[in-house]
Amino acid sequence: MLLRAVLGCLLIAFVAASSGPGAMDEATTLALKVGSQDRRAIVVNAPTDGTRRPAVLVLHGGMGSAEQMRRISGFDRVAKANDFVAVYAEGTAYSGDSHAWNTGHLLRRGVRDADDIAYFDALIEAIVRDHGADPARVFMTGGSNGGMMSYVYAVKRPEKLAGIAPVVASMFTFDTVPAAPVPTLIINGAKDEEVPLAGGMSRNALVSRAQATPFKPVREVVDFWVKANRSKSPGTTRTEGTVTTTTYAAGEGGAVTEFVLDSAGGHGWPGARVRRRGSGPIESFDGAERVWAFFKANGRKTGGG
Repeated sequence: MLLRAVLGCLLIAFVAASSGPGAMDEATTLALKVGSQDRRAIVVNAPTDGTRRPAVLVLHGGMGSAEQMRRISGFDRVAKANDFVAVYAEGTAYSGDSHAWNTGHLLRRGVRDADDIAYFDALIEAIVRDHGADPARVFMTGGSNGGMMSYVYAVKRPEKLAGIAPVVASMFTFDTVPAAPVPTLIINGAKDEEVPLAGGMSRNALVSRAQATPFKPVREVVDFWVKANRSKSPGTTRTEGTVTTTTYAAGEGGAVTEFVLDSAGGHGWPGARVRRRGSGPIESFDGAERVWAFFKANGRKTGGG
């Protein structure tokens, strides 16, 4: 029960949320075998005419699922309006329909031995082979635990991704630098108590007891990607309402890094409607729309390998 409570606190306000009225369109469930583990994902808006489309891998938070992230994130709507494939990835189950990602730094029974790097390698291969994804335009985003996993995969496999957008997340280590630049959008809320801007242990005691490693300060995470991406510094900053955006343009042979900070936002997928007391999500913009706008404008062509 304690473990369930811990993961619930890092859920980033994703449960009991909705991306809009009405039933969602049909989707394809993709089954994968990763080592001895059965894994899955949900694919929406794949082409049926033999053409190739960009693909956005969308990662749920701790205690989430592919279906739950599909309901709350709004990516179905944005994918259909912009002709890309939305792929709702799913972590390892540890209790009922609760799933999490193995970042290597949050202690979760049943999840800590999962090979999520191999899972994403296999998932990208499958959507390219069978679901019309363009291998040169595969993007990754996620919230909280899913955002943390986006960082981990981008560091390990930068050649696979045309861009990343971790949301209300942080990193645990700067020991490994990605071998190639990756266009990076970082979104955080200044009032986040689950993954605080200052880094360290979560300010929620249940979450902090599950941490094997302190969070890095978000400012240091931004600096890490500015350097890794060979982005130009200092960046250009603009403020609109509660949202301050600092853009570090791509330098020669590099990629853009962008940091979005909402002074009024807390911990949750931007624009999601939630029934949760305490640190609510960012309300000033729609997360799926903001993420796709960045990918569309800044995504790089990869080798697709």
